[in-house]
Amino acid sequence: MGYASRLIRVRFQPGIADKLYWMMQSTIIELYELAQTVDACVWLANDWIALPIAARLAKEKGGSYVYDTHEFAVEEYAEKLHWRMWKRPFVCAVERQYIGGAAVVSSVSAGISERLDAMYQLPRPSLVIRNTPFYQPFRFRPTGERIRVLYHGIIVIGRGLEQTIESVASWRPEFELTIRGPENPGYSDMLRQRIRHGGLENRVGLVPPVLMTALVEEATAFDIGFFALPGHSRHNAFALPNKFFEYIMAGLALCVSDLPEMARLVEEYQLGVLIPTLDPAAIASAINSFDRERIDACKRNALAAAEELCWERESARMVNAYQQLVPEIALG
Repeated sequence: MGYASRLIRVRFQPGIADKLYWMMQSTIIELYELAQTVDACVWLANDWIALPIAARLAKEKGGSYVYDTHEFAVEEYAEKLHWRMWKRPFVCAVERQYIGGAAVVSSVSAGISERLDAMYQLPRPSLVIRNTPFYQPFRFRPTGERIRVLYHGIIVIGRGLEQTIESVASWRPEFELTIRGPENPGYSDMLRQRIRHGGLENRVGLVPPVLMTALVEEATAFDIGFFALPGHSRHNAFALPNKFFEYIMAGLALCVSDLPEMARLVEEYQLGVLIPTLDPAAIASAINSFDRERIDACKRNALAAAEELCWERESARMVNAYQQLVPEIALG
């Protein structure tokens, strides 16, 4: 029986998921063998794919393992039927087997943490540790004659980029859009074709990525940070992506999807405008609701919010939780 066929069996026999995990790809074994050369008090599993490795290392070498997830794993690709049929039962079985043994469970948003607590009846509430950047003090920059809108991130289907490009024709003429990210052969070409067909070459640009260490600083040249994420799954509803906080750190106004986790912070800190749907007309309406005065007010609010929404503050919860494990291990 092939590997794919065995994945289907996990739906009815979740106990075989662990065996399948170690057959999944050679890099799993390679990572485990590399980690065996290390001694640690705490083994950190970064997302579900690392959970069995961390649990095995803790059992064999001692210490505790902890689980930090950046996704709502069991819904990550829920919009795809084949993923729901083939992969979701496997992901769920792996996560269910190991999450309860983790000394600390954390996620990037309250929505994910609440769902994990409920789904797996965790013995301790999971922590919320958001993916915020280190604090960088930037000066307020007033909006100029041209209003520059930035999307930075991966260039893939499912980021609302096609609809966003289509919407630009209805933006007021002072707005322009930059899409910054790594080239995606085929898809990037399709986006360029849409730009040409819409006669938008002077208003929409696809530009290469910058170094991660320069990402926030490079964003400060823009006025609005943009992300039109589809609301087709709970995974997306719970999303608090890195770019959301990077835009804030750069002191940009925000124009993002009206999804619960992002919307809560946009409203709490008065950071910008929410996009109700991915319809191009709705995107255009959201952008056109900005004037320079409103953008500048949101930019000032973002710079103030950045002092709170930074890694120096966010990391304290993680460090405190992990430090509490070390004395227990030493005494054991």
